[in-house]
Amino acid sequence: MLSSAVVLIFVEWSLLATAFSTNRIGRILPRPVQILYNTKTDDVILSGADKNSTVGEYEVRKNSSKDKAAIIFLHGLGDSPDGWANLAEVLPNLRPSLASLDITYVFPPAQMVGITVNGGEKMPGWFDVYDWPIGVDAKDDPKGLAMSVKRVEKIVTQLKDEEGIDPSRVVLGGFSQGGAVAIMAAYNRRKKDAIPFAGCICMSGWLPMKDYLDVSEESAQKTPLFWAHGQYDEKILFEQQMYGVNKLGGGGVDVTAISYPVGHESSNFEEIDDMAGFLEAILCPQQETEKVPKYAHVDVETARSITENDETNALLYYLCAFGIDEYDSSLGLSTPLETPAL
Repeated sequence: MLSSAVVLIFVEWSLLATAFSTNRIGRILPRPVQILYNTKTDDVILSGADKNSTVGEYEVRKNSSKDKAAIIFLHGLGDSPDGWANLAEVLPNLRPSLASLDITYVFPPAQMVGITVNGGEKMPGWFDVYDWPIGVDAKDDPKGLAMSVKRVEKIVTQLKDEEGIDPSRVVLGGFSQGGAVAIMAAYNRRKKDAIPFAGCICMSGWLPMKDYLDVSEESAQKTPLFWAHGQYDEKILFEQQMYGVNKLGGGGVDVTAISYPVGHESSNFEEIDDMAGFLEAILCPQQETEKVPKYAHVDVETARSITENDETNALLYYLCAFGIDEYDSSLGLSTPLETPAL
C-alpha cells in the first residue's frame, strides 16, 4: 500500500513580529530559519534540507517519519519565504501528531512584479493589486493569477513525481495575496478526474475571480477550507470572509471560518493554534483530535458594539458567532442563506 503524504507550512507566535507599510504587506520573523538565495533565480534553499531532494526550483525541508504529507504556503505581497519558515517548527509543537508525519514544507518565492497601487513599484507579488482596501468588488488581475496558479500546480506535480506525495495529501495555504492564489488553485479546477487536495488554508485572504469560480467538481467539494481573518483588517476587508464562506460553502465546500480581533498585519496564538487543529484533523484523521469550531471568537455583544447599525457587518459577526445553519433556523429559512448585497 502506498504511504500517504501531505505538505504544511506555518509560523511561531512567540517569534512573530509584524511589518506593515504601503510597500510590504506580510509577516516577518526576527529569527527565521536560515535561507540562502540563488542570486540568479531568487529560488529558495532552506538550510537543513535534504540535499538529495528537490522540488522543481526549490530545495525543501523534510521531517523523517513514515507517513508523507506536504504543505505549500505562499507569502503575502512584498514578503518572502523567510517570513513563514518557522511554521515548520511551530505546528508540530502545537500538535505532536503532526510531528509523526514526514512533512515536506515548500515556501515558493513570488516573482518581482509592478504593483499599481504602489505606483508601479516592483516587489515580490503573485499578481497586481490596483487599490486598497480590497473588498468584494475589487478589480482582479486574471493573467497574474493564472500564472501563479500554474506555478502551484507545477509544484504539486513535482511533489508527486519526485517525492511520491499524492495531491490528496497536499495542503495549499497562503497569507493575503498568497491565500487568494491558494483558493484559486484549490477550487477552480476544471478537470473532472482531478484529485482533491487534503485541504486549503486562507489567512487574511480573499476570493478572487468570484464570478468565474466553479466549485461544482468533486475535487473542489472534497477539499476542506480553513479561513482565518482579522475583524479589523484594513487591507483585505472582513466582508471578504463572509462572501467567500457563502460562495464556497454554498457550492458544497466544507468551510471552517474563524475571525480574530486583529488587523491585517498581526497574528495571535489562537489563530495559529486553530490552524494547527485544522491540519491535524485533515492529516491525522485516525487520531483523536480536538475539533476546530466552524465559527468562533465573536460574541453577540462584540458584534453589536463593533457593527452598530451596519446590517451587513452585523450579519457577518452573527455568522461567525453561531454559524450559517443556526442563522437560517433562527429566521425559519428553508433554503441556504444567500450572500447579502454589499
